Amino acid sequence: MPDRPTVVTVLIPLPLFYNADEKGRREPVEDEKFVMTAEEIAMELQEGGTMHVFRDAKPLGFWWNEGIVERDVHALLEVDVPDTAAVRAWLKSYARDVLLKRFHQKAIYLKFVGPIERLVVTDEAVVGDETELKE
Repeated sequence: MPDRPTVVTVLIPLPLFYNADEKGRREPVEDEKFVMTAEEIAMELQEGGTMHVFRDAKPLGFWWNEGIVERDVHALLEVDVPDTAAVRAWLKSYARDVLLKRFHQKAIYLKFVGPIERLVVTDEAVVGDETELKE
C-alpha cells in the first residue's frame, strides 16, 4: 500500500459580523459566504469538513491588535486535509487572497491540529485509514 500523507484538521474561525463601520455598527456576514467558503475548500482539496455556525451560544475570538484586544463572534470551519506543503501553501494563499477580502478582515487565523485518525462509518462497512472491517 502506498504511503499516504499524514492527515491534519484545519480549524478556520470566521467572523459572524463584519468589523465595525465608522459609526461603530457591525453588520452580519451573509450566510452564503460561509457556504461558498466551505464549498471552495472542499472542491480544491477534494476533502470534506464541518461548518459550525453558532447562532445562540457564540464562541468569542480574541486577538491583539496594536495595543487593543479585539473580539469577534465566530463560525468555525473544520476540514481534514493531507498535511503537505502544497496544501498548506494553498490554504495560506486562499486565506490571504480570498478570505481576508470576503470577510473584510485584517487577519485570518488557520490552526492545524494533528495528526488525526479518520474513521468513516457506513451501513455496509467501517472504513478507517488503515483497515476495513466487514459486518
